[in-house]
Amino acid sequence: MKTIQRGTLVSAALAGLLVLGGCASSGSGDMSGTTGSGGSSANNGGGSGSNGSGGTTTTASTTPTGDVANKGGGVLTATGGAVSGLGSTIGGSNLPGASGLGNVVDNAGKTVSALGTGVQSGLGSIGTNPNPIGTTVSSTGNVVTQVGNTVDATGGLVSSLGTGPLQPLSPVTAPVGGAVSQVGQAVAGAGGTLGTALSTGPVEQVTQQLSSTVVPLTSQVTTATQTLGNATGLGAPATNLLQTVGGGVANVGTSLTATNAPVVSGLGGVVTATGNTVAALGGVTSTPGGATSANPLAPITGALGGVGSVGGGSNPLGSVTGALGGAAGGGTTAGGATAPVGSLVTTVGTSLTSTGAATPLAPVTGAVGGALTTVGGALHH
Repeated sequence: MKTIQRGTLVSAALAGLLVLGGCASSGSGDMSGTTGSGGSSANNGGGSGSNGSGGTTTTASTTPTGDVANKGGGVLTATGGAVSGLGSTIGGSNLPGASGLGNVVDNAGKTVSALGTGVQSGLGSIGTNPNPIGTTVSSTGNVVTQVGNTVDATGGLVSSLGTGPLQPLSPVTAPVGGAVSQVGQAVAGAGGTLGTALSTGPVEQVTQQLSSTVVPLTSQVTTATQTLGNATGLGAPATNLLQTVGGGVANVGTSLTATNAPVVSGLGGVVTATGNTVAALGGVTSTPGGATSANPLAPITGALGGVGSVGGGSNPLGSVTGALGGAAGGGTTAGGATAPVGSLVTTVGTSLTSTGAATPLAPVTGAVGGALTTVGGALHH
């Protein structure tokens, strides 16, 4: 009898372990899904047990908010790169003091780039970084270091003003420039200390708590926005419009970069990054599986068309709203409501290309004009 009872107890214990294992497996799936809440590749918190032996492995991904922040930081980084490129161009000229001035501009660009990198590695990694706010805050140390380098370079520029034809000014420029350089070096050194202080100790604890509070909140807001967009039918059209416009702007930037023209080529990266940021905003307005619409303005113009049809001819807005509704619904107006805009953009692009063809700016006007023509064509259809 005792033997039977022992067997029963052992069997019950084994069954309990299997059940607990299955629950733990499902729990691991829930946590990984929560991390990607609102993201395009989030698993909606779903998890599954495999005979109680383990849960489905989920790879964390950046949330839509993090993606927008990442692309926004990219704009800063690209801007810094463009400024640094301008500094190199200035430094390479034969003008008096050009080398010192170019060095100042170059370091100023690096300061902006450091700020952008901090945003990208921190807030731009929401969903994969356990403390994105802390990472961005601690990157302030790098920004301060670059500011110090810029001040140091400014001191060098002041000192260089007392050379060559301006040699008589050296008794003033030399000590002033030296003092400015010393200040810059002190600031640059403080940047490293600041970065360490902001990434450890009490500050790190505060930023960790902020991240634990703010990150889930941004995910909830994003999810609510996407849900509202899908429910109203406005989400997918807004996403399509933002991605179309953003992609067109990014193509303009790529064309500018391809010109390899001084200054203009550097600005191409900024324009491209700006376009990518606009396109990333589309991920906030709807989920990939949301309702789709051939015309980005269809829900709005359709509603306007419905209002215009009420009361027949007695409505003074009937003809306007009816036309808009017909355009959105794929009526007789070709290309939808965005067709007039697309035609205008295409005309501007064609005119810009033809007008600048005989000028020294032909590579630039041709690239921009071609990109505008492409965007216009996308809006027309």
